[in-house]
Amino acid sequence: MNALTPRGPAWVAIRQHRPALWTALLLTVLTVGCLVAARVWVGSAGAMVSCGKGCEMSTTASGWFRWAENYVGHAAVLLPLVVVAFTAGPLIARELESGMYRLAWTQSVSPARWLAVRLAGAAAIATAAAVLLAATLRWSRSYSQEDTLLSMDRSWTGREVYPALGVTVVGYVLLAVAVGALAAVLLRRTLLAMAAGLAATGGVSLFFAWVRPYLWPVVKTEGGAGVGPFTASSEPWVVREGVVLADGSRMTYKQCLDMGFSKSPCAPDSTSTGVTNFYEYHPASHFWPLQLVETGIVLVLAAACVYGAFKVLGRRHG
Repeated sequence: MNALTPRGPAWVAIRQHRPALWTALLLTVLTVGCLVAARVWVGSAGAMVSCGKGCEMSTTASGWFRWAENYVGHAAVLLPLVVVAFTAGPLIARELESGMYRLAWTQSVSPARWLAVRLAGAAAIATAAAVLLAATLRWSRSYSQEDTLLSMDRSWTGREVYPALGVTVVGYVLLAVAVGALAAVLLRRTLLAMAAGLAATGGVSLFFAWVRPYLWPVVKTEGGAGVGPFTASSEPWVVREGVVLADGSRMTYKQCLDMGFSKSPCAPDSTSTGVTNFYEYHPASHFWPLQLVETGIVLVLAAACVYGAFKVLGRRHG
């Protein structure tokens, strides 16, 4: 047995959860392979061809490619939920609920080391899967963004793909491991820990999906019909837009719709007489600042949960 071979509690954990690990590996390979195959197919078929003999094949290949991209994006976004369910349930809470942890703790393995091994293993595997999915998705989108047909509805701002386009997905899987551990040592019941972990992780994800546009200062611009975010950036994330009223106040298009668009200052008759529009948006260059700020906050939350899990375990079994 060489230095890289897992030993002690790490080897025990791997043997205990070997079926789950093989299943995770198989699903990850199938997910990545699905997108790679679709990318190769659409490349060979030619996404943009003149209608004729190859047009039907191109349309079918492009459709499958778009589906595969969405599939991988959703898989990456949902990965933290799978990770937290496994960490909170089978990996930790089931051991505490059944009493199997006592066997490890009576073999010169401290409670802290027992928990640390499980957290490290789960974090390493989840991070590897997240990085692979994110790298595959970015690789595929680098191709699709070059094609007019494939780039339709492919904004980086979409909630279903945004975390998977950068490092945020890694932050969320690490948070999932930490939340799962904390829920498990607090509740010590498999189903309760899984439910609590899913609720907490899902809640954090939804919260950041809501506040994400406000994590970095927006670009503000005002002007007439020829001024707007799309003239300054190819893929802007419009956070707020509307018209500037005569008194200097602002009314968003949503407010115009609420009061009746045809009677509002946003109506075409109103805007055609020199009304100033305003826009608050994130240009494409804000992608990485937004990603890094969100990831940093999520990692701080993850660290707090890990600290809490070890504290609780130490108080109960120290």
